Formats: sequence, C-alpha cells, structure tokens
Amino acid sequence: MLVYGISMMRNEVDIVYTNVLYHLALGIDRFLIVDNGSTDGTTQMLMRLGQRDPRVRWIRDDGPYKQREIITALAREAHADGADWVVQIDADEFWYAAGRGFRSVLEESAAGVLRAEVENFVQRRDQRESSPAALLHMTRRAASPVSPPGRAQDLVEAQKIGFVEKTYPRKCISRPTAQIEIEAGNHKVSGADGRRERTAELFCFHAPIRSRASLEERVRTATRPAEAGRKLGQGRYRRMLEGFDDEAIDLEWAANSYEDDHLDVYGKLHPVVFDPRLLDAVTPFIYRPFWK
Repeated sequence: MLVYGISMMRNEVDIVYTNVLYHLALGIDRFLIVDNGSTDGTTQMLMRLGQRDPRVRWIRDDGPYKQREIITALAREAHADGADWVVQIDADEFWYAAGRGFRSVLEESAAGVLRAEVENFVQRRDQRESSPAALLHMTRRAASPVSPPGRAQDLVEAQKIGFVEKTYPRKCISRPTAQIEIEAGNHKVSGADGRRERTAELFCFHAPIRSRASLEERVRTATRPAEAGRKLGQGRYRRMLEGFDDEAIDLEWAANSYEDDHLDVYGKLHPVVFDPRLLDAVTPFIYRPFWK
C-alpha cells in the first residue's frame, strides 16, 4: 500500500517541519508539496527537507491562490505514481488515529473516500508570535462546538462565537484516479475509486490560529482567494477579516484564544476544555533536532 500526502502551503515556516515529520512517522510514504509564494522562510525549510529526505518532493508556484486546481493536480500526480491513497494535509492539520494505527485503518478499508471529523484546537492568549513550540500550548478546544458549519459561520460573522468554536465539514482521504477532483478545503471529493464512508477512527486535528501573528497574516492575505476567483460561498472567514485594524485584530484574537479556560468573544466568556492529544502527538517532532 502506497500512501501519499499532498499539500499546498504559504508562509508556514513555524509549522512545516513539524507537520512533515509528524506525518512521515504517522505512515505517509511520499509527500508532494506546492509552496505557493512563501516569503517567510518556508521555501528554505522545504528545500532542506527535500534535500535530506527523498520522500519529500516539492515545487514553488508563485501564481494565484488556486487551491482546488493545485491540490487536484497533486492528487492526479500521486495516482500516476501508483498511490493507493491520497491524504490532503494543510500545514495546520495533523491527521490522527484514535485506536489502531493510521495505516491499518486505510489497509482494512474498502471505501473510496473516508470522511473524518475535524477538531479545532485553541491557542493561549499570550502567544503573540508564531513558533514551532507554540503548538505545545494548543491544549484546549471549544466546550460546545456549533453546527452546522453554515449557521456557525453566520454566528462568527455576527461576533456571537469564535471561529474556533465552529464545527468544520468533514475532511477526506481518497483513493485517487486520473479523474479525481478535490474541492477547496478538502471537504468534497469526486471521481475517487469507490464509495464514500464516514470513519470514527481517524480525526483531523486543526490548529487554525496559532498566534496573534498568524491572525495578522490571515488579515494581510484575506483577499487572495477572491483575487484567484474563488467562489463567494467559500472563504467567508477570510473575507470577514478584510480591512481589520489592530484593535479589531485584538478583539478577534481574544475571541479565538484562551485565558483562564475561556474565550473572550466580544465581551462574553465562552468555556474551553482541556485536551492534550495534539500536544502529545506533535511533541516528539518539535524537539527533534534537524538532520545532522
């Protein structure tokens, strides 16, 4: 069985090293990565990863934010290479097997698409800057995630809940074909080889807002999806951030970070719960030294 990880990244230097090493240890056989115009050192980190480990293949693409097209092309390339499964992995996502091993779940599945729940992890309020070790403080989750996703996003935009409190649509792991299509966000797949099934054994751990600085980066790049022609129904959170100033960023950061086990959602305290699973999963790959 050959399992490919496919990824499109931009300005993820704080997390790309941990992400790639974690997933290689999880059971990914090959990585195909597109660096979409990074300016923060992500390119240099991918260069080092690729030079040291032949399982990591990457290219740089300075074109517009065409996530659907790029990820679909990577999935089809993986199929041409002989991949049995493709796992779409954003830099802030960590796939996790709840019981038996990740590869065991894939080996024993007869599905063409496995759909897994997404769990958002929340950063501490004091984490102003992004760093690899920042993941070690993402030990909280929303006490009561809100669904369905469309209604939840309406509440985010109305400043009633934090973005980290919304329930995400399930993420997909797929058996690729030459005709496979992966929608932006990896919530829908067409043209895969087999039926769609939900899985309770795999989860996608999501670290969406890792620091105040990462929220600033979202604000700075909020217009990129629309400039690339992304549909109006997608990327609503990014569009919500357009034009935010420092004061607005501070308020949004408080709504999406914990202090004393609460979010501060525009003056209302929302509880969070302790969950160390992301911490436990990534710790060995944060402190592991780079290859000598």
